[in-house]
Amino acid sequence: MAIIKIKKIKVQNLRNVRNGEITLSVDFESFFKANVVGLYGQNGSGKTTMVDAFGLLKTLISGWLADVKLPTREKRMIMAGADKASIDIEFLVENQFGTFYVHYFVELQEDGKRLYTTAERMTYRENEKGKRAKVLVYVTEEDVQIRNASLVDMNEKQRVQMLVIHQLARKQYMSFIFHKDLKLLLREKLTELEMELLHNLAIDFNQDLHIVNNQNIAPLFEERFMPFSVHLERTRGSISYDLNGPALLPEDAFYVLCEVIEQSNRVLATIIPGLTIKINVITEQTLDSGEKGIRFEFLSQRGDRELPLRTESEGILKIISVLSVLIAVYNNPNACVIIDELDSGIFEYLLGELLTVIDEGGKGQLIFTSHNLRVLEVLAIKNLWFTTTNENYRYMQLKGIKEVNNARDVYLRAIQLGGQDEEVYRETKTFKIKRAFRKAGVQHD
Repeated sequence: MAIIKIKKIKVQNLRNVRNGEITLSVDFESFFKANVVGLYGQNGSGKTTMVDAFGLLKTLISGWLADVKLPTREKRMIMAGADKASIDIEFLVENQFGTFYVHYFVELQEDGKRLYTTAERMTYRENEKGKRAKVLVYVTEEDVQIRNASLVDMNEKQRVQMLVIHQLARKQYMSFIFHKDLKLLLREKLTELEMELLHNLAIDFNQDLHIVNNQNIAPLFEERFMPFSVHLERTRGSISYDLNGPALLPEDAFYVLCEVIEQSNRVLATIIPGLTIKINVITEQTLDSGEKGIRFEFLSQRGDRELPLRTESEGILKIISVLSVLIAVYNNPNACVIIDELDSGIFEYLLGELLTVIDEGGKGQLIFTSHNLRVLEVLAIKNLWFTTTNENYRYMQLKGIKEVNNARDVYLRAIQLGGQDEEVYRETKTFKIKRAFRKAGVQHD
């Protein structure tokens, strides 16, 4: 089984980040140890941008199997005033051929409808001293390079095929490198090892990469649709459950959720003492599509008391919705889970306990944003990143911390007094806030 880990991610001109880079504390010697990485900072300072970068990566590499388009222009992914944005990611890969450093770079622009790629590059090098990086695929708007061969070096049939797929990827707002129609051509040009590295990212890493952002979670709070993030042996993805009343799902989706609930119940009662989820099947019925469906509801069970799951707090619902992927991070070295605002609605002490357990005994990677400073007391400083007010140097780690220091205290001191290489908080004045409140009340009362 191949193992793929994120080592570094760099973004440029993405949303409100002109330049920012985060490096994870992972190497080939610590492949089976978890990386629990927290990203902290002021509202609007670039935390969610990093989550969006992983979302774009997921979309791009998914083209190997499905037609998944890049986001629409309304998402405003490119920084105001900039023409292009880019993402550069370094992976550590261990597969049947050995251990490798793999780089994937993508440059993005937008037309009147959506984002599209203007350049992509995938390189790799063996994990041996003195080895140099080799190009797998490098594509721009003008040329395509496979290993050392450009378009002019290919025969006419290959050149035409490359140009057709290049145009197709552009029109479909998809990746060229990970376009499903390119696979046959790449098999003619790349070695077995090189095809395996592409497969490692497009299939192995992709299936275990879970993005839980505000777009996924918003329906839970606004429309009362609960998105279950799913990581099971044969199933990955997300399934929505209607909290408003008995839900109706296709039979296959229902049984997947049943398996998720069975998995989650083993952990849930230890997190929320006495709580388990019970499945109440109401009836079977035929869906409009002709498929067999199941109408059911989830009940929260505490001792002899049973109530609809919707009666639980938003914090408990949030935990339940992501529990399957957190279990995956603990057990699966390939699991890479990105969660925006993990602390939303969750009791801070419980959050600290959960992250401590995963950090000490887990195997995968968990990257999250948070505002709750309790986590700064339980995670090692090497796993904590902070946003700055400098859009050209958006992410940094705190300096001047010894083992006896509390990262929370150091961070609060940096907010109040500075002392770091970059400013971490754009100062607010309480007297100005008071005056603004007073004036707003006088003018509109």
